[in-house]
Amino acid sequence: MRKTLFLLLLTTVLWSSCTSVSKDDIKHLKGYWEIASVASHGEVFQPKGAPPSVDFYQMINDSLGTKKKLVPSFGEKYSGSEDEIDFRVIKKEGKYFIQFFNALEEWEEEITKLNTTELILLHSEKSYHYKRHQKITL
Repeated sequence: MRKTLFLLLLTTVLWSSCTSVSKDDIKHLKGYWEIASVASHGEVFQPKGAPPSVDFYQMINDSLGTKKKLVPSFGEKYSGSEDEIDFRVIKKEGKYFIQFFNALEEWEEEITKLNTTELILLHSEKSYHYKRHQKITL
């Protein structure tokens, strides 16, 4: 089992390192994203059951926006607090990063893949794999 997970992680890392994010891809960041898995130190972790929350990225312009954690419910509704964090998308050494900032701290997450259905962020030696959130319908 561990060998399979390691091979999956290795394949993902090698494949994602061959892909590059372009400025045109940044437009896909807008919207609702749910975590599909987290890879760290050769292991892949997947959430169990329904996603506990989704990340909502709202773009103010091409490089500035806000991120908010929301909990999905049936239909078109999401619940969450009023808390949100500001971010800017920056390009450094040919790579794109989301630079989050608030009154207390600032950090960056590298965008290693971004398209209409998939988002991969790299932060603190962890690879966060997101998929586009599909609204819950009956």
